[in-house]
Amino acid sequence: MSNPNAFDGAGLEPAPSKITRFREDRRLNIIAGLRSLSLAGILLTVVFCIFHYQEDLNIQNLRRIVSYIDQLTFSASETDTFTFDAGLSTAYEAFDVGVATCSGGSFRFIPPFENMGFSKQIKYADPHMRVSGGSVFVYDLGGRGISRFNSYSRLAETTMDCRILSFSSNSAGQCAVVTDEEGYRTALTVLDKHLKEIYKWQTSEHFAFLSALSPNGRTAAVLCVGQKEGAADFYIRYQPVNGDDCTVTIDLGDRKVYSMEYADNDRLILLCEDGVYAYDDDGALKGSFDFSSGSLIAFDHRPEGSCAFTLKGDRGDSSRVVVLDGKCAARFDATCEGDVRLLACGSGQLAWLSGKTLFTAALSEGEIKSTELSGVRDVLITETGRVAAVFGDCARIIDLGEAQEGA
Repeated sequence: MSNPNAFDGAGLEPAPSKITRFREDRRLNIIAGLRSLSLAGILLTVVFCIFHYQEDLNIQNLRRIVSYIDQLTFSASETDTFTFDAGLSTAYEAFDVGVATCSGGSFRFIPPFENMGFSKQIKYADPHMRVSGGSVFVYDLGGRGISRFNSYSRLAETTMDCRILSFSSNSAGQCAVVTDEEGYRTALTVLDKHLKEIYKWQTSEHFAFLSALSPNGRTAAVLCVGQKEGAADFYIRYQPVNGDDCTVTIDLGDRKVYSMEYADNDRLILLCEDGVYAYDDDGALKGSFDFSSGSLIAFDHRPEGSCAFTLKGDRGDSSRVVVLDGKCAARFDATCEGDVRLLACGSGQLAWLSGKTLFTAALSEGEIKSTELSGVRDVLITETGRVAAVFGDCARIIDLGEAQEGA
């Protein structure tokens, strides 16, 4: 028997579904993709570090880092004195976290931590140092030896075929060496950071004695001297390192050049007897600073950095201290009493010694401070911008906070 209240749905279309269909959840896939991308970035970073810092990936450096961390963590106070053998060192340079010293018999790196120094016999008759590219180069001026050091080992060494007349380098660690070549007048050799030859220019027509290597390493500016009407004639050749012919020559006449370096804006800066001059890649003069107000006393001209110098006036007992940028514009200009005999500039700091007074100034602020010191043999600016005074047996950091203000 059928139910009269029953509904069989005949003649009616089915109602649309009220259930919302959600899209497939892809958040886990996105997270997995980002994780893979992060792992790939980490892997690329590790590969880059291995390739770029392969010289520092060794047991000695690992032990040094552990010792540094231990000293910084558990030492009661920070060491501000770098001690070396009295009277033996002839050259000093601020390098890494410490001071590099050199004498005729050895190279030494002295960190601010005990029992962590490094020394190496080099036996150079007249050693000179140059810090660049995270390394310190030691070369035997008038000899043939060149060595490249970091703070714990000798990374490379080479012996030139003839006597070294001058040495220069850029921030990439490449270097240019002018030698008194046998069979030629002179030669310019460009070496990579491993002291392997990249390019060599030998000449019988030009007598070269000074060079500067561009920051990109593509051009070597070579200072040459000739003779014109019975007088010395100086000129600069822009020598392409790829072997192309020189197309740019700067005629200097009888102007004497004391220092030649590239600034960080790729301009060639010449420190001469009568002023400072800036030249571009085409040999055009782009800036100058005249020494008409006095005569040059001392200077500190750093590769790809500032050019600092002091001038002595014709009258009075005062000196002018000036720092120029790559456009020959003054970053710092001040006058102090007495003759300036030592000068250092770097890491945004300037220091000079006049008599027994050490003056310091931050280039960004221009505030001058001073303190009395005796027995100072040299002045250094560390890579962290601290001022160090070199004495007979040590170099000591000078606390600017305790110094007296004024010039």
